[in-house]
Formats: sequence, C-alpha cells, structure tokens
Amino acid sequence: MWQASVEGTIARLRRLGIRPGAALAIRQKAMMDQFRGLNALYAGQVAVSRDRALTIATWLAAGAAALLSVILVLAGIWSARRLAARESARIRRQQELSELLQASVSERESQELLIHHVERLAPEANAAVLERNNSDDRLEPVLSEDPGALAALAGGQLRPRSCMAIRLSRPYAAAPGDDSLVACEACGQIGSGVVCEPLLVGGQVIGSVLIARGHPLNDAERADVRDSAFQAAPILSNQRNLALAERRAASDALTGLPNRRAADETLKRMAAHAGRTVTPLSAALLDLDHFKRINDIHGHERGDEALAVVGQVLVATIRTSDFAARFGGEEFLLLLPDTDTAGAIEVCEKLRRAIQAAEIADVPSISASFGVATLPDDAADPETLLRRADRALYAAKARGRQLRAGRRRRAAGRGGPRRRRRRGPDGR
Repeated sequence: MWQASVEGTIARLRRLGIRPGAALAIRQKAMMDQFRGLNALYAGQVAVSRDRALTIATWLAAGAAALLSVILVLAGIWSARRLAARESARIRRQQELSELLQASVSERESQELLIHHVERLAPEANAAVLERNNSDDRLEPVLSEDPGALAALAGGQLRPRSCMAIRLSRPYAAAPGDDSLVACEACGQIGSGVVCEPLLVGGQVIGSVLIARGHPLNDAERADVRDSAFQAAPILSNQRNLALAERRAASDALTGLPNRRAADETLKRMAAHAGRTVTPLSAALLDLDHFKRINDIHGHERGDEALAVVGQVLVATIRTSDFAARFGGEEFLLLLPDTDTAGAIEVCEKLRRAIQAAEIADVPSISASFGVATLPDDAADPETLLRRADRALYAAKARGRQLRAGRRRRAAGRGGPRRRRRRGPDGR
C-alpha cells in the first residue's frame, strides 16, 4: 500500500516537473526549519524555567542560611547561658563553702563540711578526709554518716606514706585492676575507682580528700574537687594551729594535764551544771608532801618526773566524767561531778594509795594530802568551794605533821634520846 502511495507521489511530482530528490530536500529543509523554531521555543522555555528555578533555589539557600544562622545564634546563646548558669552555680557553691568554712568553730566541723560539699559536687560518690597527724605519724580518716565503699578505712592503721596523694604531693587517681608500679595502700582497701586530692598549705601536706565512685569523675568534677581542696586547706590548717595553741595555753607542759586557767573555766561550767541538775559537785585539792625535799636531794629532774607520774596516776584512776588539773607547783585539783563528800573521800583514798605505790627511780615512795569540799553542802559558789577545799587541805597537812611528830616522839620515848652523829668536814 505504501509502495503505491510513493509511486503516486512520484508520478505527481513528475507531472509538475519536480524531481523527486529536490522535493525531498525541500521537505527536509522545511522540517529542519520547523525543528529549529520549536527547539528555540523550547530552549527559551527551559531558560525561563531554569532562571525561575535558580531564583527559587537562591532564595531557598538564602533562607536556609539565614535560618541556620538564627539557629546557630540561638544555640550559641543557649549554650553560653547554660555555661554561665553552670559557672554561676559552681561559684555560688564555692562561695557557700567558703562562708561556712569561715563560720565553722572547729577543724572537725570544717572537714565534715568539705566532705558534704564534695559529695554534692560528684553525685553518687563517697568522700572522706584523711587527716595527717604529724606528731603520731598516722592518718586519721574522717568519714561521712554513709561512707559506702570508704567504710573500709575505719579503724585502719594508716600512715602518711599510705596515701599516694600525700606521698607525692599531687592528685592521684586509681581504678580497679590498674597495674601501678607502687600501689596506694589506702586506695587498695576501697575496691573501687578513687580520686585523691592533697590538702596543701605552704608546700606542706596536712591531709587529703579521698573520693570513691563506681564510674570515673569527669574533668569538670575533678576541677571542682581540686578547687574545693585548695580553698579548704588553709582554713583547716589555721583551725588546727589555733586548736593546738589553745590546748597548749590551757594545759601543763610537764604533766599534760589542764592548767590553772582551764581548771577555773571548767569549775565554773561544772558548778553551773550541778546547780541546774541539783546534783553535788566535789572538789579535791591534792598536795605532794615534802616535795621540796625531793628537789633538794634528788634534783629537779626527779621532781619533774614525780609530778609527771602523779599526773598519769590521776588520769588512770579517775572517771572519764571527772576532771584533773595541775593547780600550781606540786598541787593538783580534782573535780568530781555527781559525787558527795563520802564518795570524794573514797576517791582520794584510792588516789593516795596509787600515788604511794608509784615507782620513781632513785626516789622513795611519795605521799599526798587531800582537802575535800562539796557543792552545795560546804559552799554555794565555785570560789567558796575552792577556799573550803584549800582549808581542808591545810588542815589535813597539819594533822599529818602532828601524827608524824607524835610517831617520832613515841619512837624517841621507846628508844631513849638518840645522839646525833657528828659529821666531818666533808659532810659524812
């Protein structure tokens, strides 16, 4: 069919005088012209669409960039505010610690404040303060009410070299299973991850802060703990030195007993308590007999030793609630709360026998005289109580001298008058 159509078309072209090849060229040219026109139209539409798409893309990119910038700015502001809030909270906690440490009345109270503060800085952690006792060369752990893993430190015999933070004078951290060249004896008793910060004052280590937790502390927590230890160390040192100075000012260096100043303050406090509770308070003054003779014959060194021995006898004999002090010279004061006169005399007799049985090198047995007075039977106030006890002491010493004089007279009467042996120029 198509062959007949082609032959018919060729026949028409021949009748019109047109060759078939030229007609095909003309038709091709027309088709190309039509194609170019359509292609130009399409290219224009594509360019318009492209320009529109580029414009939209440009606006979208600009909008996305602006939105991203806004988001980043808001995120930065939020992050900065969060960091500022965190830093403000940290500064507020440190200021609170500083104020409470300044207001604390003792080193132990400050240590407990530091422990509570560190446990608040590091949640789920247990903290302790290892107090260095330089005189006894030991570490005394101060624990919180709920020590957790640190309970293993209680009752242990630790020395300053037992803690690596104290030994190295720098922070120390350890985890279970660490293969350290030198293990920390204190941390080894805990059995969990630990961080230890030394308490440094003027280059000297007065202790450390020990923290134990199941998972390690992060950098911020360790920095807070380090700042807290740095802040608390000088306050703890000052309180320790102040307490030591107060103990020295209120104690007798020879016997270790409280001195006259501490005795006066304790007497007032005990008398006030006895008045409130309506209970008796007995005061006993003790004086060593012929103590000057010990110094003259055996020397002051032996006399000091005798006083020290008497102080030890007093501490070992009286109750924990009783009070003993060196009142001056060879005189001692005993305060016996909730004890009447009969009970005080019984205590004095027990002390007299213990003092007489005490052994001092090159010194024969020493004796003591006692004077007892009781509040409120013998006096109504502390000053009168001491005066009555002092009078009773001198009366006891007078009776003792009379008894000794009577024994000498009886001995002289039985044996007749003794001729005093004349001594030579050398005193023999």
